[in-house]
Formats: sequence, structure tokens, C-alpha cells
Amino acid sequence: MHGLDALLSNRTQLRVLRVLFEVEGAMTGRAVQRATGLSNKVTMNALHNLVELRALHVEPHGRAQLYEINRNHYLVDRALQPAFSAEELFWEDVARTVRRIIRPRPIAAVATGPLARDETQYGGRLMLTMLFSTGRNRLRALQTVGALSQQIQDRYALSLEQQLLDLKTMDRDEYIPLWRRVEREGILLFGSLP
Repeated sequence: MHGLDALLSNRTQLRVLRVLFEVEGAMTGRAVQRATGLSNKVTMNALHNLVELRALHVEPHGRAQLYEINRNHYLVDRALQPAFSAEELFWEDVARTVRRIIRPRPIAAVATGPLARDETQYGGRLMLTMLFSTGRNRLRALQTVGALSQQIQDRYALSLEQQLLDLKTMDRDEYIPLWRRVEREGILLFGSLP
């Protein structure tokens, strides 16, 4: 049985499946297209292929068609559901990894960049900003960043780009663009920002 190969044969189908997993009930093809950000033709081809594989149910609804995940499909239930559920726990796992490895522990950690914005072309990078209570703690933490980088590479297949700041240096003019980015797109992994 090689059904998983067909289900996951291209990124488009995976994006469509992910969108439909996130909603309870059915969506029109146009709603799926808007949610994925793909072109109409590409979205409709993916929906058609997934219906043929019986991963989706389709039902006429006026001039439109409604698409819904077939949760009774063996591979949807046994493979995709656990995978998408694990994906939802990604940021919690990253937070646990940072807290476990970085010493002394930062008072806050924030993820930014394309991965935090949930862009599909994130470049395999995890961008972290860690805030420490003192400059001394920040400097001491530099000794553990290599171990964190290695763990991020091994566990998530991502390279790590990090900024380590302390409460005294965070207000410098050079960091204003960083804090704007944190405010706009940041995911607070743990702690609180002043």
C-alpha cells in the first residue's frame, strides 16, 4: 500500500489538506483557494486529486462544491491527523528546548521571521530573540548557544539565527527595527517582554 505517496505527492495537496484539517466542516473550493493563497487552477487540481484518492468528500452546494476531510480514510486518520497535530505543538516544543538548554535561562524568548509568519518558503531558518535580565547572564548564555543550535538542527532540521539581548541594551536605537518586527510577527515562546 503506497497511498501515502499519492496523498503527499506534492506541496499543493499538503497545503490543501492542512487548510481543511484546521476547519470543522466543509469549505468551498474558492474558500480553500483563499486560505492556501494558491491559484484557482492549482487549488482545483489538488482538490480533484484528493477527492479521487478519497481523502476528501465533495458535495454540490448550488453552483459551488463543498470539500471536507474524510476523517474515516485510513491514512488520513492514522498518518495525517497525528502529523498535523504534532505540527500544532511545534512552538511549545521549541520553547521547551530553549528552556532546557540555554543557561542561565532567558526571561523571554520570541520567534520571528518567515517561519513565525508561517510562510512556506521560510528558508530552513529559525530566528530567535532571547532577552536576559543582565548583560552578564547574556554573555554566560553565549556558551550554550552552540548546543541549542545543534539541537535545533538535529530535531527540526532548521538552522538557528539568534539575537541575545539584556534589559539594559534592548532600548538602543539599533534594536528598534528588531522590536518592531517582534511586535508585528513575533511568537512569544515564554516569559514576558517589558
